[in-house]
Amino acid sequence: MSLDKRFYIHTGKDGILQDTNEADVRTLVEELKKSAKVVIHLHGGLVTKEQALEKAERLKPTYLQAGAHPIFMIWESGFVETIGNNLQEINKEKIFALVVKKLLKYTVGKLTDLSGAKATGQLRLPNDIEVATEFNKRQQNEVPFSDVRPVPNLKGLIEAERKRFEDALATDIDFQNEVQAIVNGARPEAESKSTTTKGITALHRRSTQTLMSPKVVDDLVADAAEKEGKGIFSTAKLILIAGTILKRIIERFIAKRDHGVYATIIEEVLREFYLANVGAMIWNMMKKDTADTFEQISQHPTRAGWFFVQELARMITGGHQPEISVVAHSAGAIYACHLLEHLDWARNAPNHALPEGFKLKHLMFLAPACDFALFDRALTSHSKAALFEDFRMFALSDRLESGYWEVPAIYPRSLLYFVSGIVEKEHDESAYDLPLVGMERYYRESEIYSQPEIERVRQFLMRSTDHRSEVWSEDDRGAGLASDALRHGGFDSTQERSKTIAAVNQILKEGW
Repeated sequence: MSLDKRFYIHTGKDGILQDTNEADVRTLVEELKKSAKVVIHLHGGLVTKEQALEKAERLKPTYLQAGAHPIFMIWESGFVETIGNNLQEINKEKIFALVVKKLLKYTVGKLTDLSGAKATGQLRLPNDIEVATEFNKRQQNEVPFSDVRPVPNLKGLIEAERKRFEDALATDIDFQNEVQAIVNGARPEAESKSTTTKGITALHRRSTQTLMSPKVVDDLVADAAEKEGKGIFSTAKLILIAGTILKRIIERFIAKRDHGVYATIIEEVLREFYLANVGAMIWNMMKKDTADTFEQISQHPTRAGWFFVQELARMITGGHQPEISVVAHSAGAIYACHLLEHLDWARNAPNHALPEGFKLKHLMFLAPACDFALFDRALTSHSKAALFEDFRMFALSDRLESGYWEVPAIYPRSLLYFVSGIVEKEHDESAYDLPLVGMERYYRESEIYSQPEIERVRQFLMRSTDHRSEVWSEDDRGAGLASDALRHGGFDSTQERSKTIAAVNQILKEGW
């Protein structure tokens, strides 16, 4: 699909202009002089270039009908495709199923234990048939142990309980052989023989591929090499990690920062064993690109973000100032936050100056995937001198967010839950349950999520009467206040369920 350069700016790695050049951007901005209204659409950075262009082609006529000239910032990461494909492959790994089922058994036993922590560690556990039956519900997209709730005053995992769990893994022959197979698969030079250790046969002839993070596999191989190639020692290492996962799962429930029994287990297993292959690197590189596009001003290669703002500034100071709005979907909200900070800078920068009083007309977030800390920083810039006139957020209610499978048969919650629970980072470490602006749970559970940045965003939204800054799908309170999206990807739909885009266009056309 070719680019219509009156409507698109395409960027590559680090936010650098790609397929469009400086002359193309100048031509695009020149075209804006014919319009009284402009809408900058920032799609989610989770799709391929082709998918982004296809969606933009569907949105373009609706924006034009609203009287606004659309500009689509096109970038790509393929994040959703990566996690979908890789999770399907991870789900086929026998060791993944073994660990998840064992964690299900002991997590449910701990969460439902009415006797409290005892030194014996003898929890009442569901039997293996019950666990297997619940685990297999995933094939019908039913959540395993969905009705399990933690007992009141849940206590932390005691050492005896953790030891019992680790011993159960240590005596699981299938688990032992799977670890050995992973070691063999990573060490093709391994001798073709079998070794029996404490009655457990490890078949060295067998090898397998795994999507476990390279560091995890390298550690297993190094441990086996140190112990003369015997995978039993690598197994011990993996068992200790699994014990840490169980402890962390229970701690999340105690802190009320779990995502439900099954989803929390999946998140913790993926974070600990598979993080490098579930999109974490792609997600964080994509976030970096949305910031980098406003860096290295006036340097080459040209970054699209600052160059576009510079050309807008020249148009406006030259006498034409259209009404400019921004619509940002998903990770596009991350881009929008960096744009706001850059606009604040550009209003004061020599040779790059927007007029002092310049502001966006409307800022609209659709299921925003930005974290509260980033949005709070953008609002700090906004509070100094208004960067936009109006703000509205359209997002899924938590009932919907936690009610569908983003990856069928594997992950039973939305993409934002996946980002929050697995791939986000906090203090340069893998984060769990990182609060995201587009998730209702972080507004509703104010006693649990009381961080200053979250409270400031809450207060910002509450300044609007009748919660007119927030539309939690499904909702319909009239013009500009409706959304019928049922999934994360449904907010910028122009097809069957299109109330959100209709509301956006109503705002663009007639205002608040």
